[in-house]
Amino acid sequence: MNTNLATKLSAAGSPASPPAHDETELVLLAQQGDQAAFHQLYRRCSRNLYSLAYHMLGNHQDADEVLQETFIRVFKNIARLRSPEAFSSWVYQITVNLCMDHRKMRARARWQPLDNEDEGPSQFELATTKWVRNPHQVLENKELLSEITGAIADLPEQQKAVILMHEVEGLSKKMIAEVLKCSLVTVRTNLHHARKKLRKRLHMYLKA
Repeated sequence: MNTNLATKLSAAGSPASPPAHDETELVLLAQQGDQAAFHQLYRRCSRNLYSLAYHMLGNHQDADEVLQETFIRVFKNIARLRSPEAFSSWVYQITVNLCMDHRKMRARARWQPLDNEDEGPSQFELATTKWVRNPHQVLENKELLSEITGAIADLPEQQKAVILMHEVEGLSKKMIAEVLKCSLVTVRTNLHHARKKLRKRLHMYLKA
């Protein structure tokens, strides 16, 4: 498995998908060397992992690198995963750790909204509509979206990871605690402080 893993897995010529299985069954098959099962795991979670990496790092190139490195590590280590049912939290943990490593190695990235006008609103844009008084403002006003992304970019690393995983990716607080290897109280505290800072920064736009 080389650095073109993500490209190969998403290519049309990838292995035929096995019959539908739940995630745990797919992990067990992948641990036995089933390439089709591994490919299906990739297809199931790569989009959400890419979205998380992009919004943590602020650019597509770094997000691509993180996604590829995530699945290289998954491929190399999946056989040693003791709890197949913990696959999702494990793969998110790898992605978050790689994102944090990238941010430590490089100058702080400037966030920009996704350039997807022809594809409809992004997952992030749709999530932010929950926070403002007029949801259509987010989708129509790029300046407002830039203000929201900038506010999140300025959060401390763990608060940023928590707010993105909970509000954008829809992960439960319990799963976030597993991903970050911290207590549920820590997750709740980070989420509380992140929301408080966002409310202060975006008070002009927030719902009453």
